[in-house]
Amino acid sequence: MKKILSAAALGAAFAAAPVSAQVSHVYIGAGVGMANTDSSEFSWKILGGYQHDRHWGIEAAYTDLGNYRGSSADSLSLAFTGTLPLDRRWALIAKAGVASNRTRVAGSSDHADALVGIGVAYVVSRRFGLRLEYEQYGRVAGPGSGFNDRADNLALIGKISF
Repeated sequence: MKKILSAAALGAAFAAAPVSAQVSHVYIGAGVGMANTDSSEFSWKILGGYQHDRHWGIEAAYTDLGNYRGSSADSLSLAFTGTLPLDRRWALIAKAGVASNRTRVAGSSDHADALVGIGVAYVVSRRFGLRLEYEQYGRVAGPGSGFNDRADNLALIGKISF
């Protein structure tokens, strides 16, 4: 119930935000962070997206989640993004989509799960921005692996708009 109420409140905040001129643009970005699977690991990420207007966009990403049970783990994701501008430079970001998580642990296979994330963005210049984001990727390994570990990632990302 708390998740439904939180989602409804976030949706209402986006709907109540002022409407402005269209600012469609394509962007790419990269970042580093800390992933948690069965342990805390260094992570890195590359992404690309399309911001339809000030509030809505879509984003695809590849995230290397570091080591998982002695092997490697990564994720390909696709998510819709929602942005709530706070002023000219700061904004809150939320995302929801799907992640295809992959490990190379014996008996494991690719596993699709829900992706959710939140973050804060800062516009440095017209074409460059930074954001700090937290994402949850769901289960890392598929059901046949016998492991039930979940993955999350906290990353600092630089983004260039075109």
